Amino acid sequence: MKKIILILCVITLTGCQKTVPSANMNAPVQRKKQDTQIITPTEKEVFDAVTDIEIGEPDKTYYLNSSKTLFSDKKNRYYYVYKDGRDSAYYVLGRDTDDGKYFFLENADDFKAYLYRDGVFYGSYRENKFCSYKDGKYTFLKYKEVKDTEEKEDKKEEQEKNISDFYFTEEYIYFLCRNETGTEIVRMRYDGSDGESVAYISLPIKKYAVYDNRIFYEADYMKYGVYNIENSENIILDEGGTGIFSGEYMYFVSAEHNLYRMNTEDYNCEKLSENVRRIAFYDGYIIYQPYKSYARGDGQIYRLGKGENKKIFDAGEILEKDYYYDISVIQADKEKIYIEINSGPYYNYIAEIDIDGNVIDKIYEHDSV
Repeated sequence: MKKIILILCVITLTGCQKTVPSANMNAPVQRKKQDTQIITPTEKEVFDAVTDIEIGEPDKTYYLNSSKTLFSDKKNRYYYVYKDGRDSAYYVLGRDTDDGKYFFLENADDFKAYLYRDGVFYGSYRENKFCSYKDGKYTFLKYKEVKDTEEKEDKKEEQEKNISDFYFTEEYIYFLCRNETGTEIVRMRYDGSDGESVAYISLPIKKYAVYDNRIFYEADYMKYGVYNIENSENIILDEGGTGIFSGEYMYFVSAEHNLYRMNTEDYNCEKLSENVRRIAFYDGYIIYQPYKSYARGDGQIYRLGKGENKKIFDAGEILEKDYYYDISVIQADKEKIYIEINSGPYYNYIAEIDIDGNVIDKIYEHDSV
């Protein structure tokens, strides 16, 4: 494997102004009304699923890479809250307290967090610069490859490459470096040490996951494969995807919104359900949001497994009816399930629910501009 050098710099930045997401509204509304032309799918479309499956504990990479609406440790919990002073939807990461107060984190206006680990946030600054964040300071990671020059063999030159699309494992952070001929995959430890290039695949990779020293990937034009880091073997598959590893399987949602599981030994795929948008694992169930006949889904959540495929939650039953609700995040760990609901750019709702869909704790709701 080719050794590389990762240059780390710590920069304290002043607060910047950015909308997340950027959605200027001349006359913003609080929630989005349902479109009367939307057609609700039939029962067959929603319930066509294999239920007699045993779903084991997910791999540790699931908890590291799953979508998150809330980060927590023993003392604090952190989540994004609407910040005043803009004419568009603008949310900033902060910390709440036991007495109900909320404090925005210092210098975090343009930071998007994806992982909180050992007191450090990992994510992106202004959407495309990967960094860690702690106490108002950012550490940016730059990937520079050192090469021999053509003029003199003993002279070295550094070439900086763009890194993107990170993936977390227990030991490493992986990145993609794309060029016009393919994709290089590099990794480093969380402190930035031991940087190395582990794979080069002659395809434009758009999604990937790392498990058991193998890289499962999706590339443009519906191409799939598995790259073995140890022996550099690259296996091209007829069908595949990237998703959640559990036992001998990887569970994933295809581009056609079907739920599959792939055997990670022989790479055979089995369809489990249709019309699925996003999934999470909890207590032996696959918790999922169904994919409806319009692009963004709706406010329902189902659980699949243990012989059932059952609706457990409907946002329209606990919030105002006749509005469009989207479950933007289902965050499930070993102990709790958190959900985030949106309805247009200005409505945001975060809550903890149980496996039956009951709201245990309403953490945050924003319904004004």
